[in-house]
Amino acid sequence: MAVNFETDPTEALTGMQRAAARYLATLLDAEGVTSDRDAWLETAAELGHWAAELRDGLADVNRGLGIASGREAILLYLRRHVGSSVPAAALSGVSGIAEWARRVRELRVEFGWPIESGTTRDDLPYDHYRLTADEPDTDLADRWRVAKSARNLKKPGGSDASGRARLLHYLKEISPRPADKEQLAYVAKIQEWPRRLRELEEEGWQIVSNVDDPSLPPGSYRLPTLEMRPPRVREAIKLRYKILDRDNRTCQDCGRTPAQGVSLQIHHVLPVHKGGRNDEENLITLCIQCHGGRHALMGGTPKDELLNPEYEADLRDV
Repeated sequence: MAVNFETDPTEALTGMQRAAARYLATLLDAEGVTSDRDAWLETAAELGHWAAELRDGLADVNRGLGIASGREAILLYLRRHVGSSVPAAALSGVSGIAEWARRVRELRVEFGWPIESGTTRDDLPYDHYRLTADEPDTDLADRWRVAKSARNLKKPGGSDASGRARLLHYLKEISPRPADKEQLAYVAKIQEWPRRLRELEEEGWQIVSNVDDPSLPPGSYRLPTLEMRPPRVREAIKLRYKILDRDNRTCQDCGRTPAQGVSLQIHHVLPVHKGGRNDEENLITLCIQCHGGRHALMGGTPKDELLNPEYEADLRDV
């Protein structure tokens, strides 16, 4: 890597050492100030000054080593740790800038680098990041381009479309590709966007999550088809969510969850053809493998019995 001779990294590091020494000295001299609010505020202000000097020194060392920007430093560091979960504090440190989080977002949104975080996945700590591949994802960049357009969707009269309408428009535009929860929250512009997705599914749109497709990361959704389910399924979907929530989205036979690579389905304990009904007591959550075991004597491939009314006759009247 080329070195920027206009900035001497050794000199910058020396400056950081001086700032660190002054920070430590200020901290050591602060004994007793916690009983005096005004004295503590003056101490905190001085600590903030030396912390800023340290951060500026980080940026100077970066430039001296030929790293042109905080964004470049973040990318270089993530590429050294592809596939590993990296704490936010590490990215703050290597960037040498206060707005490091915005630079991470730019790498994702503008350039398509596949950087996951607790914002995009439910199974990562909120303050950790992970680069999943050592090359940009052009499809990711394209989905963000579509997300920007969907976020500004208007009604025919010119007023803003609803969050639910924006979500449906976005999922239809990128179908059958998935959207992560950061993209969906960005498009919807409302905190209740998961509820709006559930409402769309209850209307008949076949929105798939990792409950149905374990290859999807937790918190991601996709619309595999633009065809809506028949009206008779819609009330059954509400019941399906109720059973999934009641069972903690966990197979009631083996205890596995979608995070462990299984899809979940709803099963009648007493089959419909033997008099079983759609009572909550007669419905349980099973993974597809355990569901198949229960249906072994019936033949065929098991399906979610609340999403496929043709599979269990009495669901036609739900």
